[in-house]
Amino acid sequence: MKVCKRSFFAVAGLALTGPVQGQGVSESSFVERKPQETDEECKIDVRLQDEGEALDGVPPWHPEDNIVVTLAGDNCDVGVSPTWTIGDWKHTIIQIAPNATFEAPRLRYFERHAIKLARGVLLDVSYDGIFKDGHWETYVVSTPNRAVPFWIDSNKRKFKAGPDGAVMVYMKVKESALQESITDMESGPVTKMEGPYMEGRPWVRCNEPFGEAFDDIEFYNFAGMKIQENDGKHLMYMQHWTLREDANADAYHNGHPFGEIHMALYTANKVSGMQTFLPGTQNLNVVPNPEDATSATWFNNDDPGVQISMPWGPGVGHGPIWSINPETGEPIMNCDGAVHYPLHRHLISANGPANEPLRYTMWTAFEHPVEHVTVPLNMLTSWPNAYIQTSEVPDCDAEPPAGHVEAATE
Repeated sequence: MKVCKRSFFAVAGLALTGPVQGQGVSESSFVERKPQETDEECKIDVRLQDEGEALDGVPPWHPEDNIVVTLAGDNCDVGVSPTWTIGDWKHTIIQIAPNATFEAPRLRYFERHAIKLARGVLLDVSYDGIFKDGHWETYVVSTPNRAVPFWIDSNKRKFKAGPDGAVMVYMKVKESALQESITDMESGPVTKMEGPYMEGRPWVRCNEPFGEAFDDIEFYNFAGMKIQENDGKHLMYMQHWTLREDANADAYHNGHPFGEIHMALYTANKVSGMQTFLPGTQNLNVVPNPEDATSATWFNNDDPGVQISMPWGPGVGHGPIWSINPETGEPIMNCDGAVHYPLHRHLISANGPANEPLRYTMWTAFEHPVEHVTVPLNMLTSWPNAYIQTSEVPDCDAEPPAGHVEAATE
């Protein structure tokens, strides 16, 4: 296999305008380091979706204007895409051949990094995985129905793939950015959009594609990024969302054709995160909806099942919430061929007075084809009364709940 020398980034020199590091250096004193794009033979191609081009894996509310990222072929060890900035978070697609290693640039003292796998396994990058054959293995998915940090230790620079290779989103952010809040959709972090075809990309309010039930919800999204293999096979879709804290929650939804994992970039409060039903349970203290409730946030809210929440901080997401076959770890499919999910949504309603001004949460949705989201059996349990994974099998003859929202809103 070809080793792309530019992929194993030599540490760049420092450009100082003040004292040396450790003696009061400001962030602006350094030239930013980022993964460098590889040469032509290892190049990850980036283009804008052609007008009228039909693409698999993109959401029906954004059928056009998506960014298409095509991975390099199999003749190089490491492929590196350009870098995109979304709200001060840097995103780079990294492709690693079987048993090869990507070496990231050294972080500054004010930087942190995180990863999200699209396929494959990484070895010894974190302890959120399974210890096997002398290595900690990190997978595309983690333990179901749990909050999961995507942060990687700041001293970790080498990312080695397992025997089948790996593709990941490598993310980097300054500590100072994590002290910022999103308070409107016209300034601040939401306007920081850089990289190929990213500048000027509009945020679209969700009442446009999803209807009047969302009229009173400050909920936004923009056309995202489709990542595909070198032969054009769909690998992952990545898109970003914002929700303002006075919305309480977005609408329940289910039935995605993919396995979805989310990660927060900015949070409005420490309640903000995923809310999901636990099928087969009953809440004996369920509170009925108000009689005048019309917003999409109330549909199915008074269902008698138990619901759990997984709050996120920045750089934190969740494990699988879809229904999983406990004998294989594979997703259980719906009657229409989609992945079977319980009703779920983003919860953002916190007690006490709201922030002034009101804040938004921004998060990333990573949408994976079913072949890449099999959960290792060591992350599941069938022990009685220990609810880890959801394993509900769909009833194809049942009617959908009253007020059910079919649209998959993230």
